[in-house]
Amino acid sequence: MLNGFNASLEEKLKMAEQAEQEVSRLQPLASEAPTLRAEKIKAQKSAERHRAKETAMEQAREAARAATDSQSQVPELLGNAARAVNELYVILKEVEARRQNAMHALALADRVDYEIELEDGEEHERSLDRDPRGLAYALAGRHGDSRVVKLLDELQPGFGLLSGCNMDDPLYRDVANFVVGRVTPAQPPQAAAGKKTGVLPPQPKIQPQPQDVPQVEEAPAIPAIPAFLANVE
Repeated sequence: MLNGFNASLEEKLKMAEQAEQEVSRLQPLASEAPTLRAEKIKAQKSAERHRAKETAMEQAREAARAATDSQSQVPELLGNAARAVNELYVILKEVEARRQNAMHALALADRVDYEIELEDGEEHERSLDRDPRGLAYALAGRHGDSRVVKLLDELQPGFGLLSGCNMDDPLYRDVANFVVGRVTPAQPPQAAAGKKTGVLPPQPKIQPQPQDVPQVEEAPAIPAIPAFLANVE
């Protein structure tokens, strides 16, 4: 019985000693477990960061390539836009030049009307035995630039340089303002002459009416041409 017990004890002791040896052998490795776990986490995080960086760099390279491809279209598009703006400028300039021609022609027509009114008025004044001097300036107030503008408005009712354009769109409005600001607007001949010289033509002054005194019959005086006609050729 004792021998059997001793044999069993011996076996257990042997196993315990083996386990003790195994523990002694594994304990240094087990003590490294926290460090190894930290290194593993660090390595995983580093790998994740590397993958994220590579993904971001690939996205950046793709976006940069796309930007370069898009930029290659800029010169042609800018050229098209510049040509379109220049065409718009040319046509607006042509519109104002033609309106300027119309005003010049209307100024000539207005001068004819003025001369007819003056001749008829002088004839009427003489028929009433009244001095026709001063009639030229009285009639001048109904002629000149203001009448030329009115006549042009009657020829082009509702005219606008940007009629039919979409001025509600900010981009359209900015482009229109940019171009229109570089176009010289049409002006009546008298105002245009004043703008060129920097000095407005002299305005006619109303002469005082002569007193009623006996008149000595003489050749009728030729009235001077009012200032608004001086620049009309």
